[in-house]
Amino acid sequence: MEKIIETPIHRILDTISSHLGEPLSINQLTEKIKEKYGAAYYSNIYKQIKELENKGLLTTAFCGKSSIVKPNFDNELIVELFAQMEIENKINFLKDKKELLIVLSSMTKILDDICSIKSITSINPEKNSELNRLELLFLLRKMIDYKDVTSELYTRMRELQDQYNLKIDSLILNEDDFSSLIRSNEINPLREAFAKKITIFCPQAFWSQIKEISEESEIKTIEIETKPNNILETDLIYNLNRFGYREFGNRISQANKYCIEYIITSLLLSNDARRLEAIPIILAKNNFRSNLLAFLCQKYRTTSKLLGLLKSLQNIKPNDKIRDTISLLEIFKEEQETPADEESIRRNMRLYNAIR
Repeated sequence: MEKIIETPIHRILDTISSHLGEPLSINQLTEKIKEKYGAAYYSNIYKQIKELENKGLLTTAFCGKSSIVKPNFDNELIVELFAQMEIENKINFLKDKKELLIVLSSMTKILDDICSIKSITSINPEKNSELNRLELLFLLRKMIDYKDVTSELYTRMRELQDQYNLKIDSLILNEDDFSSLIRSNEINPLREAFAKKITIFCPQAFWSQIKEISEESEIKTIEIETKPNNILETDLIYNLNRFGYREFGNRISQANKYCIEYIITSLLLSNDARRLEAIPIILAKNNFRSNLLAFLCQKYRTTSKLLGLLKSLQNIKPNDKIRDTISLLEIFKEEQETPADEESIRRNMRLYNAIR
């Protein structure tokens, strides 16, 4: 199959979609297009942007001496243009990947009866395909049986993974969690997913969701992906303190805000026994997203460690969220959970007022 030729408009939209919420000038946009596609000329980009602005699809506004470019989500056609861009990216990505196309075709069939799926997005598809893995973002509609659908999706993705000997990591979010994470001022995996992604199922629904969110508040994406084991010590100390765990002797200074799920994953990867026991404390003191935590456990293979800690926490301070998280992790665990020192956890939880 011949590769679809990326038009200047396609390249502009593709680059804007990877940097939503970032104030890009025409000059910056030109440079980013050049980085990705190998060639771009300011005069041509400027001309195309003005044409799209005249059609009401983009807006430009002066910030100092620079013109900042943004998609105009007040125009219904912008959703269709972004959806068309996703379809063209999908065709270009899959044109020489017959085995992956078979996997995606099978996935579509086994998910056909789950009507609550709004869209499916492949995160960083080029890199992941080289590693024989898929990283998928499932956007679900608002519904009552969210927990049951999530469990069913994890189960079916595990079956698909085993059938094709392909690692599949799934981030499953409903509309509310999706909206909250994409607008958050904390660094989180969803904000980072936009830099390199292709929506492979129902891109119109995906971009309609983006349009709806953008009408209420600012969308904030991040270009660089976080490696949890590389989170700076100052950031780790600052965020542990934010979540109610202050280490004695450490000086707290302002640092980057990370979501609690990233902090927990960083602790799990550290192999520091003292900090591992901080996990039940901050989970007991804070709200967290089971699905986001489950996704990071799949991706970084920390499931067995977390399961041991969660089961101890459930014995000490039982609640439905911990129970449901355990149930999710049990679906895709590959080895027995690592036992935790329950008495030590109990003592630390009392010390940090996580239990009485």
